[in-house]
Amino acid sequence: MHIVVNRSSAVLVGALALVATGLAGCADQAPQPTSSSMAAAKAPSCLPKGAQAVDVDVDGYSTPVAVVGGGTKGVVLAPQNHGDWCQWGDEIGHLADEGYRVATFTWADDGPDAGKASMRAAAQSLRTAGATELALVGASKGGTYAVAMADELDAKGVVVLSPPATFDGLSARSAAVTYTGPLLVLASRDDTDVPRDESYQVARPDDGPSFLEIPLAAHGVAMLADPGHAEHVTFAIDDELTRSFGGQG
Repeated sequence: MHIVVNRSSAVLVGALALVATGLAGCADQAPQPTSSSMAAAKAPSCLPKGAQAVDVDVDGYSTPVAVVGGGTKGVVLAPQNHGDWCQWGDEIGHLADEGYRVATFTWADDGPDAGKASMRAAAQSLRTAGATELALVGASKGGTYAVAMADELDAKGVVVLSPPATFDGLSARSAAVTYTGPLLVLASRDDTDVPRDESYQVARPDDGPSFLEIPLAAHGVAMLADPGHAEHVTFAIDDELTRSFGGQG
């Protein structure tokens, strides 16, 4: 992969220093990690022009995070297992074009502590860059983490594609999580990686329409690449994010 230096990441690094020294304790912000630092990084060419790339260290785990777009409404795009910050492809640019500030990342490592650190790093990067509200969008492993950590990260809404009911010991089952905000679970009918019925356990069918079955075998982000259904999946994500942020896209 061709790598280019993103000089604008220094702005984000400087903003974090301000947060760490003066704003991290504000009562109206979500709880911050116990220790964190940020350093400028290189942005991969898979990201839209103007992306800010940083390495964020949270509690000893280093996560490469990229932030794209602007505005106060932030969206975390959590990759699948062993996924990186290029995995969401065109969706990053699409959501930025829709007016969101978007963060995606490469998982720091395997295991629940590393996974949680990566999610916290992405959320922190968005808030540091100027987002005041966050929604979480995750695929497969990223979906499990998004639901399991939605309360901790003060998410306004959650959209997940093909989420396992449990991953790394974290449970995303509706009966096991405390998050009660807007939620949409998308699952492929014939998914052989995570069965449709397992993803259904994450939804809350008794609390409004929170489950959408797609007539595919595609898993996770692959739903967005299917020529027959990509537009439908994209619309569903857009619509749920609009709902999550109070009806304003």
